[in-house]
Formats: sequence, structure tokens, C-alpha cells
Amino acid sequence: MKMIQNNLHYFKISQKNLEKPLDDFYVFEEKHPEIKKYINNAKEIKNILITIKTLQNKKEKSSVIDKYFLELSKIIGKFSNCSEFACFVNACDSIIKEAKNDIGLLKKITQKYFSKRMLNEIVPEEWVQAILDTNSSRKKGKCGENKLLYFLKKKEYAEVFNWEDFLKTDFCAVKFSKKFNLKNVRKNLDIKIKAKKQNKTLDLIIKAKDKIFLCEAKHLNTSGGGQDKQISELIEILGLREKNNISYISFLDGKYSNILLSQAGNGDKITTQRKEIDKCLKNNPNNYWVNTAGFMRLISDLR
Repeated sequence: MKMIQNNLHYFKISQKNLEKPLDDFYVFEEKHPEIKKYINNAKEIKNILITIKTLQNKKEKSSVIDKYFLELSKIIGKFSNCSEFACFVNACDSIIKEAKNDIGLLKKITQKYFSKRMLNEIVPEEWVQAILDTNSSRKKGKCGENKLLYFLKKKEYAEVFNWEDFLKTDFCAVKFSKKFNLKNVRKNLDIKIKAKKQNKTLDLIIKAKDKIFLCEAKHLNTSGGGQDKQISELIEILGLREKNNISYISFLDGKYSNILLSQAGNGDKITTQRKEIDKCLKNNPNNYWVNTAGFMRLISDLR
């Protein structure tokens, strides 16, 4: 094992090696593998809507039209959220699942759709993919921990899946899970994890011989209410204290990481966040705030 440095050393490495503009771990440039199913479902929805509108224009009996509303309800499902109609449902302060399960609501939204939007049979593949691209941020939930696991494996840390392997393996990592839940982690590692949220789980547990690192990973590209909350969580983790061989790692990548580390922004909020990070690092020498470069150097020095 190399000589591990103090936490400010890895923080400075992070400052000198900011994140790249495009991180492949968070890029989803390929077309959605099930795009044809989205397109076909959008066409089915349009065809039924056209039928309903045609029957209404012809003053057909409501009992006949209701059959098509039932048919519309049936075909709305997993692949419907990229249809123009589903997007309009969102514009009506509803969600597609609610409209599917409430025929009365479905009828009201459909009438608004007929009066406020154009209705045609065309379903271009490029705009279906564009909607899927817009929703791609939802895929990023586990990308951070998967990225860290990738680098850990490159440094020959084994990913393990049960306590027996974790305890007998010198260099390994594991995701928090049902087996590695808070109760078991606290019991088997004799630690507290006293976060404000009693049920707060982290992302990874990293073991380097007798040292244990509890890691929380976040990826942020912009600031705002939700993002500020996530930064606060990382700072809180940085301030937690355990026994000497237990450390916490607050990992942050993305554009906002660069702002925090580079001193580029001068707003009161960013200045306050920097001061809190600096204070936690100095008061908790066993804990680490790192980006990709800082994390890679830390796990390398542990070998």
C-alpha cells in the first residue's frame, strides 16, 4: 500500500483536474433500442383519437364512442409517454397513468386536445427520439456509482455481493442493497452513520484492508433548489465522524463540481458551500471531498 495523503491533498488534486465537458458515463447518444414500440404506440393512440373525433363530428351515439375511449385507455401504457397526447396530458396538470385509469378525466382531456391541438397521423421518428433524449436524465440515477465501480475494478478492487466475500477480501467494493442495508452495515462494521435522515443510505462501501470508506456519489450540472439539497447532503456526509479506520467520501462530478472547485462563481450560496466544505475537511481529516481525478488518486494510493 502506498502512503495515503491527507484529505486536502486529494481535494487539491480535484481542483487541479476538473471534470471534462462530456463524460461518457452520463452520455446516452444511441437511439433508444425500443423506439419502434414507442412509435407504434403513438400511432395507435392517434388512430383512436382520429376515430373518436370523426364519430363525434358525425353525431354518433355516445355508447359507440365510449367503446373507443375504453380502447384508448387500454393501449395507453409503458410506451405511451412519447406520444403527443401523453405530452398534452402533462400540460393539463395530469399524468398519463391517471388519465388511463379515469375515463371521465380521459374524456375531458381528449376534448381539450381536440380544441387546442392539431391531430394528424404522422409520427416522425426524430421527435419521438427527441422526447426520449429529453428524458435521458432519469437514467443517470446509478451512473455515478457505476462509474466509481468501473475505476475501482481497474485498480483491482473486486465488486462483491455478500458479507462473507466482503469481510474476507482485502480490496473490494459493494453497493448498498438489501443485504448491505443500514441496519446490517451498522451492525457488521460497528459504525453509526448519524445523518439527519435516520434512513439515509449511501452508494458504495469500499474496503482497503483495514480501512473502510463509505461513499456517496452525485452528478450535478446546474444549481437550483434540488441541486442545493444534494450539495447539502454531501457536505453533511463530509462532516460525519466514525472510528479511525472509517472514512466518508463525498464524490461530486459534473459542471457544478467544476464551479465549486475552480472558484469560478462568486455568489453567496457558492461561497458558503465552499466554506462549509473547507471547514469539514479540516475538522474531519479522515473524510474526503473528491471529483473523478481525486477519487482515482485516492483509491490508487490505497493499493
